[in-house]
Amino acid sequence: MPDAIGNRRWWTLGLFFLCYTVLYMARASVSMAGPSMISFYGWSKTEFGLVSTAFFLGYASTMVLGGVLADKFGGGRVLCVAAVLWSVFVFITPLPLGVPLVLMIVVRAGCGMAQGVALPSMTSMIAKWVPKKESGVAQGVSLIGVAAGLAVTMPLAAWVINTWGWQKVFYAFSILGPIWVLIWIKFGYQSPAEDPNISTSELNYIRGAAAASAAQAASVSADDPDQMLTAKEAYAQPAVWFGAISFLCTHFLFYLFMTWLPTYFADGRGLSVTGSAVSSMLPYVAAMFTYPIGGLLADKCAVYFGDNIGRKILPCVGLIASAVLLYLATTASSTMAATALVSASNGFLCLTMGGFYSIPIVFSKRHAGKLVGLWATFASVGGILAPTVTGVLVDKYGYDFALSFGAGTAVLGALMLVFVRVAPFGEAVARARNA
Repeated sequence: MPDAIGNRRWWTLGLFFLCYTVLYMARASVSMAGPSMISFYGWSKTEFGLVSTAFFLGYASTMVLGGVLADKFGGGRVLCVAAVLWSVFVFITPLPLGVPLVLMIVVRAGCGMAQGVALPSMTSMIAKWVPKKESGVAQGVSLIGVAAGLAVTMPLAAWVINTWGWQKVFYAFSILGPIWVLIWIKFGYQSPAEDPNISTSELNYIRGAAAASAAQAASVSADDPDQMLTAKEAYAQPAVWFGAISFLCTHFLFYLFMTWLPTYFADGRGLSVTGSAVSSMLPYVAAMFTYPIGGLLADKCAVYFGDNIGRKILPCVGLIASAVLLYLATTASSTMAATALVSASNGFLCLTMGGFYSIPIVFSKRHAGKLVGLWATFASVGGILAPTVTGVLVDKYGYDFALSFGAGTAVLGALMLVFVRVAPFGEAVARARNA
C-alpha cells in the first residue's frame, strides 16, 4: 500500500499473528507430549484421542458465543480474558501426576472453551481493521501465527521433554498467554477509530470512504443492505451451511495433522522424540509460506474472477492437492519421502485458509464475527471427530488407513464448497423483501 495511506492496520494484524502463535503453542503442547503421556498413563491410542477430542468439545461450545461477544464488546477484550483462562488450564494439565482420564478430559475441555472465542474474535476485529479487498491477505498474514506456533512447538517441546520431562512443557507454555495480554493492553486497539496513531487517510481507506470526512465515514447509512440484514437472515442462507460443512471437512484433516503427526512419526515411523519433532515441524514450516500466499491469491483471484469464483479457487485446489499428496505419503517407503509429502499436503491444506476466512466477510461485514463463529464451530466438530476417529482407525487398521480416511474428508470438503455462492447477503435479502 502507498505510504500516504499508512500501515497501522498491519501492526494490528501483527498482534493477531502473535496471538495465534501463542494460542497454538498452548494447544499443541498435548500433541507433542502425546507419546510421553500415552506411556506415562498407559493409555491406548483411542484414550489419547478422547483427551484430544475433549479440547474440541469445549472449543466448539464457545465458538458462536465468541462471535456474539466480540461483535458486542470488542474482540480485544474477549481475547484478553480468554488468554488468561486458557493459560490457567494449560498450567494445571499435568497436575496432579496421577490424574484419572476423566479429570484430564475435563481440564482439556476447559482449555478448549477458553480458546474457542479467539478465532471469531480476531475475525470480527479484522473485519473492522481492513477493507474487504484486503480481507484474504489479512487473514493469511494473521494465520501465519498458527503455523508458526505449531512449528516452534515441535522442536521446543521436544527439547523441554528431553531435558526436564513432558510436564514442564505445560508449565513453560502457560506463561505465554498473559505475556500477549500485556502486549495487547500496551499496543492494541478495538477499532481503527480508537487508535490515536492512525492517519485520517488510512482510517478513511479502511472504511471505504477515502473522500469523506471522518465524521461522515463513521456514520452508517440507514438503508445500507448489510446493516439491515439480521443475524437470522444471514444464518438462513444455504451458502453458510454448505461452507460450514466444507470447513468441517477441511479441519478434520487439519486437526488430524495437529494431534497425530508427532505420534505417527514416533510410533508409526519409529523416530525418536527429536526426530519426530523435526518431521512434525516441517509441515508447519511449509504452512508459514502458504497461509499468506493463499490469502494474497484469494484477494487477487476475487478481483480477476469475482468473489464467487475467485474466493473458492484456492480452497478447492488446495483441498484436492492436499488429499492426493497425503495418500501418496501413505505409500512412501522412506520416512524422508513421507515427511516431504505430508509437509506438501499440509502446505496445500493451509493454502485454503485465507480464502475460507475471507468468505464470511464477503457474506456480511456486520455479521462476520457471528458467521465465522458458526463456521469455526463446524471446524471444531472436525476437531472433535479427528482425534478419536483417527485413534480408533489406528488401533483397528493402522496409520495408513487412518491418513487415507483424512484425505477422503478433504475431497468431500472441496465438493461441498462448489455449492457455496460467495456474494453479499444483504443485497439479495433486500431484493427478496421488496419482491
